[in-house]
Amino acid sequence: MIGAVLEPNFDLPVLLIDDDAMVRDVVAQYLESFGFTKVHQLGDPQKALKYLNDPLNPIGLIISDWEMPGVNGLTLLKAVRNHPVRKRVPFVMITSQRSMERFKITQAAQMRVSSYLVKPFRAETLKTKIWEILGWDAIEKNKPA
Repeated sequence: MIGAVLEPNFDLPVLLIDDDAMVRDVVAQYLESFGFTKVHQLGDPQKALKYLNDPLNPIGLIISDWEMPGVNGLTLLKAVRNHPVRKRVPFVMITSQRSMERFKITQAAQMRVSSYLVKPFRAETLKTKIWEILGWDAIEKNKPA
């Protein structure tokens, strides 16, 4: 969104996917504290894949954990990037696995991940990443102090 200044749309439907309920709750609380009003949480990556593949489900931003049983975040990212309706939806990948970071980042970059976060992270870090990928960061920079 280079050059475009977009007003924040806090009604943007956010899909939050993480098999760890505690992490999911924390991230959902962060999103709500930022002002997002439509956060759909899924803890089962299989259900998330089905949800993503249904074009009738509104999704404006996806935040997903990488390491999940069965279907991992990279599989979800690939499904999104190969979906005719979803291929341009911003996707934030979250991981806690530091040992394979370079490899994971390379894989995610090849599938055009929008942003990447390593757990643990602070609310402000998540907010900055979201604002950047949605083109809202210019608004924050241009606000009078």
